[in-house]
Amino acid sequence: MAWHFPRQPASMVEQDITQRDQFSNDDVALSETIIRESVQNSLDASVSNETKVKVSFRFMSSDDGLDGDFLREVLEGQLPHARAAGIDLSGIDFSSPTALVIEDFGTKGLTGSTTDIDNENFSDFWRRHGKSHKTGISRGRWGLGKLVYSTTSELGVFFGATSRFNEETIKLMGQTVLKLHSYEGHRYPPHAFFCDMTSSDPQDGMPKPLEDLAFVQKFVDKFELQRGGQPGLSVVIPFPNRLFKLEEMIGVAIKNYFYPLITGQLILQFGDQELNKDNVRELAQKYARNSFQDITQLFDFVEGAYSFEESKLLELKASWSIDKKLDQNDFEYEDLERIRSQFINGELIGLQLPLELKKKDKTTVKTDFKVFIQKPEGLGAGIDLYVRGGLTVPNERKFGSRKALGAMIAEKQDICAFLGDAENAAHTKWIASAEKLLANYQSPGEKIKVIKNVVLNLYDMLAQDLEEQDERGLAKFFSVSAEKPDKKKRKRGKRPIIVVPKPKNQRIVLSRVKGGFRISSPEGVDPNLYPCIIKVRAAYDVVRGNAFKKYDPQDFTFSNSGGMKVSAEGTCTLTMKSENRLEIVASAPFFKISVNGFDEARDVTVDVRAEAEEDEANS
Repeated sequence: MAWHFPRQPASMVEQDITQRDQFSNDDVALSETIIRESVQNSLDASVSNETKVKVSFRFMSSDDGLDGDFLREVLEGQLPHARAAGIDLSGIDFSSPTALVIEDFGTKGLTGSTTDIDNENFSDFWRRHGKSHKTGISRGRWGLGKLVYSTTSELGVFFGATSRFNEETIKLMGQTVLKLHSYEGHRYPPHAFFCDMTSSDPQDGMPKPLEDLAFVQKFVDKFELQRGGQPGLSVVIPFPNRLFKLEEMIGVAIKNYFYPLITGQLILQFGDQELNKDNVRELAQKYARNSFQDITQLFDFVEGAYSFEESKLLELKASWSIDKKLDQNDFEYEDLERIRSQFINGELIGLQLPLELKKKDKTTVKTDFKVFIQKPEGLGAGIDLYVRGGLTVPNERKFGSRKALGAMIAEKQDICAFLGDAENAAHTKWIASAEKLLANYQSPGEKIKVIKNVVLNLYDMLAQDLEEQDERGLAKFFSVSAEKPDKKKRKRGKRPIIVVPKPKNQRIVLSRVKGGFRISSPEGVDPNLYPCIIKVRAAYDVVRGNAFKKYDPQDFTFSNSGGMKVSAEGTCTLTMKSENRLEIVASAPFFKISVNGFDEARDVTVDVRAEAEEDEANS
């Protein structure tokens, strides 16, 4: 029993650990990653889909009876290497030790051989880096996630004690992950183990769990592990990051795992505080208020989606994704009118969307996922959720200022495998060009794009009859000028609507509204300028060329089935709607034409011309 640091072979390429920043960066903090990774691994190892998984987080210190002398004894062989690897030990005080203990229950523990390499969890957890064999609904799939345990420790070290079915003994090992370093004239790679070895030959032996059962029991007692014969994994992290606060971790846990918490699939414990489906609403109000503006409506929505009757799901045809977008053409007319009415009335709408995935081995996999949307009364801000097997993927949200609740929920094994291959290492985003995705599927990028945008497409389609005044929500996407903007004076970062050319004789004024633009009569305008014919063209802007020539009807159309809302009020009549063109007759200067439904993340070019009726007749 000791720390075993294998030397770096002279013939091997030197390799350092470079992936730590994937777990602590501008998108995700380390305190969030330690929770996500721990809970993901535990959910993966669930005994069954029906078994509730519980994960416990607690801090220990000398005030809780943590024995600094014992901790120093355990770390004695690791500290010189930590110092040689550049870790500052000046702040490590064994007279005032700390530890973070993470334990799960309702899981299988680390299964597989402890003395040979196989494709089970024990080998994946202890003996692989950057590689795993998890598939299907498995959340932790990169083999990098466990790096967060050593990253969390100020000494770069952690211990794992696992209990397994039908085994009485606890399997205990430790691991340190340092920089490539030199110590006493020899070079050492990043990984080393606190363990026993399968062979006395350090070059031939393999790390295995400690065989000294008395020491293992002492370790369990010192850190007050709650295994008690229950299968699962306990992780001990000595001297964890000092910025971690239990209350903040509760907020992070609710933010990331409110879906399995609300649905009863998961129970979390932080110190003496348990989070479960019965109290998660109350605790969200206390600890995660800044993460959710409308907790009651959101949690009602999640519960409704989870319990939605399968027989009431509107199932689309498998061909819906062929045009790479969910739109009105994918619905029967009666179904579309019905769900539009339900949406306007604030009812919960559920869809089942079939999907065919073509694998590299030329087989076709048929699977499906669910989409839910609702616009409850009194909602302050919208939110769209993307859930793969209980895990939320937070950086896919794109509702912006849209005021509704939407969710894409993947539960079937094949769709979960597909989306899992698309995730980045921190499981926060789906990447269409991910290496695993390209290796396993044919043209996967198109399917990923369809899935990523389906909730947004559904909202925009159903909300075309709803007009909301929210100037501030649109301001970051559009600004409007009556003249063609001067490129030299345009400030970097502006996303303008470009008006070409300036309207003749000032019969009209163009202004922005939420999701589009408005044409109206100028204040104090000469009535003798009317009647007139107003002609409008619109297109999404392009980097090169004429935007109107490159207009694509799949972007939007003004026709009745195009998903855009066009309304004419006052002394005007809408006489033509066709693709990207409108024509309106204004009989007097008291009118308003509103156009809504554009993608707020894209620039829009608008050409508006107002001509006297006699000019039109003579042309």
